[in-house]
Amino acid sequence: MEDRYSENSRVKLVALVRKEVTRMMEQSLDFAHVACPPDNFRQLRSKILRAGNNCIRNLEKEFKGYEIKYTKVSEEVIEFRN
Repeated sequence: MEDRYSENSRVKLVALVRKEVTRMMEQSLDFAHVACPPDNFRQLRSKILRAGNNCIRNLEKEFKGYEIKYTKVSEEVIEFRN
């Protein structure tokens, strides 16, 4: 049970990392598209995507060496009444 739970936690973390790094790449490309001439943008786009994908792969590889356990963060709600 613990191994499956740990693996599910790892899958959840990897999906979150992929999502956040991809979002960062998309935002960087949006900024670069405005700032760069079209010829330079193509080369810059390629380098940004390569760096982001390498980052994701390196993090996934690094996570294999860790024991990962997801703990849901709960929010405390305080209600005031008059």
